Amino acid sequence: MNFFIKVILLQVLFTLYVISAFTQNNSEATFYHRGSTFGNIGATPLSTGNSGTGANIDVVYHRCNWTADPDDATKTLKGNVTTYFKTIANNVSSISFDFNNTSFNNDSLIVLYHGTACSFSFPLSGNLDVLIIALPVTLASAGILDSVTIKYEGIPPAENNNALGYQRDVDAASNNYIYTLSESYEDKDWWPCKADMKDKIDSIDINVTVPNIFWVAANGRMTDSAITGANRTFKFKHRYPIASYLVAIAIAKYKRYYLGNLSVGSKTIPFVVNLFPGKTTTSENSILNYMNNHKLVFAALNNLYGDYPYSNEKHGFYEFGFGGGMEHQTFSGIGTSSLQSNSVLAHELGHQWWGDKVTFATWNHLWLAEGFATYSEVLAAEFVPSLGVNAVNKMANNKSAARNYASNATYISSIANSNAVWGNSNTAAVYNRGCMVVSMLRSLMGDTKFFAGCKNYLSDTAIAFKSAVSNDLQHNMESQFGENMTGFFTEWVTKKGIPNYTVEWGNVGDKINIKLAQTITATGSASITASTFFPMPVVIKITDASGSVDTTVIIYHKAANQLMFSGDGVGALVNSNTISYNLSFTPATVTFDPENKTMANGTVAFSALLPIAKAEIVAKKLQNKNQLTATIIANDLIEKVELQKSIDAIHFATIGQMQKVSSSAAMQQYQLLDESNGTPKMYYRAMVNTTNKEIFSNIIVVENKTAESSIVLSPNPTKNFVNVYFANKNTATVTVKLTNTLGKILQTKTTTSSNVIFETNSFCNGVYLVNIFKGDKLIWAEKLVKQ
Repeated sequence: MNFFIKVILLQVLFTLYVISAFTQNNSEATFYHRGSTFGNIGATPLSTGNSGTGANIDVVYHRCNWTADPDDATKTLKGNVTTYFKTIANNVSSISFDFNNTSFNNDSLIVLYHGTACSFSFPLSGNLDVLIIALPVTLASAGILDSVTIKYEGIPPAENNNALGYQRDVDAASNNYIYTLSESYEDKDWWPCKADMKDKIDSIDINVTVPNIFWVAANGRMTDSAITGANRTFKFKHRYPIASYLVAIAIAKYKRYYLGNLSVGSKTIPFVVNLFPGKTTTSENSILNYMNNHKLVFAALNNLYGDYPYSNEKHGFYEFGFGGGMEHQTFSGIGTSSLQSNSVLAHELGHQWWGDKVTFATWNHLWLAEGFATYSEVLAAEFVPSLGVNAVNKMANNKSAARNYASNATYISSIANSNAVWGNSNTAAVYNRGCMVVSMLRSLMGDTKFFAGCKNYLSDTAIAFKSAVSNDLQHNMESQFGENMTGFFTEWVTKKGIPNYTVEWGNVGDKINIKLAQTITATGSASITASTFFPMPVVIKITDASGSVDTTVIIYHKAANQLMFSGDGVGALVNSNTISYNLSFTPATVTFDPENKTMANGTVAFSALLPIAKAEIVAKKLQNKNQLTATIIANDLIEKVELQKSIDAIHFATIGQMQKVSSSAAMQQYQLLDESNGTPKMYYRAMVNTTNKEIFSNIIVVENKTAESSIVLSPNPTKNFVNVYFANKNTATVTVKLTNTLGKILQTKTTTSSNVIFETNSFCNGVYLVNIFKGDKLIWAEKLVKQ
């Protein structure tokens, strides 16, 4: 048969298989494949895994058939894994998978290409656990769907500190059982896979044959458990993308509990729990009570993070041999000692979003999963108080652990093997320091913006059901925060150290001034750069003398002498180490971070009255002019007051220096007239420079309801940017072009609004033209001067 006809026929047959096998009823999700994978054919191959396997293919689907017996003392595993893949390169004649050379490179290992045995090899040096398969044909182009089957039998390796893989153990009732835990690199120790989080498996079938006295736990929805003689075959279908290290099975004499359904939007999914036998009735009932309480946590996180990602399948836990928990997709493994831990259950549930739905792209970014999962424990305590877990105490424990291991950054630099990834200092960094970074993000942004940022990240089409790096989180949080967060992420993700604060405060009546000074303590490996300054929220609780009235303020300490009002996005920038608040009561006590929301410790002291400065601006409309008056309260020298103007309340430009018109011991007033210039709406603020700081007034808007249709450029002349305003009452589509005097187009923007902004900081000084077109018709034009 002609090879190309063979490939086409294979694709047709696979499509028919998908339709028949993956859509057995209306409620089951159809075959899931990431469209973006094939939208980038010809781009960089998807092999970013630690071993570099599978660089020329994208894994589409696995059908895994395993046979095992916990009562077999040799721990032998027999496997038959068929992998469907698509080529992402031309002329593919060999492919590779991660697979344990020591355990499975024996006479039982057979690789079949459509029923025909093909040759394979393992490297003779370097990384030995790479199965290289020589295909009997060459797949000529990218985008070809094909498959191979790997049959094997052997004994997976024993536990090696933090490397578990596939293990056999005995439960409290002396029953043997088998479980897997592949994080980080032990998936290859029991099945052939492409261990690369940037190429998730799009869909998987798991079929496990065991003696019929055992039960099997696995990812996805169980569709069959047929008994044949002395054996029983369990079949599971998982129709969501999954990283290879999250694929899991456990075989035990489980007692199964179906604890009702959980609501996910308009759907319901079963809540399943598998426990080892032999427990007392009291112990069993206590565990089930914890599991029923967990339903409240599920509802809370489902609300905070968005719908549970696997709403067509299940959620639940099964008991296994690891002491804590492991977030196996849809069905997390829980150690015996953790079955009655609300926090561990919440942690593994949190992972279903953070780590499973959006996986870290490489193990360096593990904090994206563990930091948020650890903070999910705090959220469970906070939003489900009936659990009886104190959120403040949990944060105190996280903060203490994070500060004790300040020699590591949240970003893991060494990811050579599982023992490197899961060393004590790394664990504290990704779990505890990562948790503190998440907590500080929430403090900075406020709840509304923070949880919106979480949902943005988890639903971002570029990373949802795929993988992400720290920059992806930064981008999605910035979109809500309204302020560039590069400094925050750079320092907190890649640097080591502990911030500490000295806080001074003073007041005049209800007005309080807070002065901040940060110092850094850094120890540990010289391979990790210590921060010289951590941009961060500073959380201050202020209480009156009676202790009955209090408030908490969040200050964004952006740089050593840059403070911003924060806690619900950010407010005005104060170029100083001192910031002022108007309270509704007279402050008596100031406490630093009493709820342990940040990584910093601080000392607080009352000092003599600190310099106070406050500016408020008002406007009065005169004929063809706007009169702006700034009233300033300051007890240090005012050097100058500048009037700034904007058409969008974001990009302000100085238009002149305001002149003092009155002065008293209590306040000073400054004024400036500004031409109204026919602009329909204009925003103003005053910038006050004193000997100690730079502060901004409130922002006011002046509307000109009689303004005619025209084009207005502001500022003009310009330096860094220009606002282009024009009348567009009918929201017509217009094109705005910025050209030089020779007619060369430098920038173009198409919009249906009434203004656009051009960046001009890279332009040479000179004259430019702004032209506005409706279709091919030029409707407005204006000169712009860059200086």
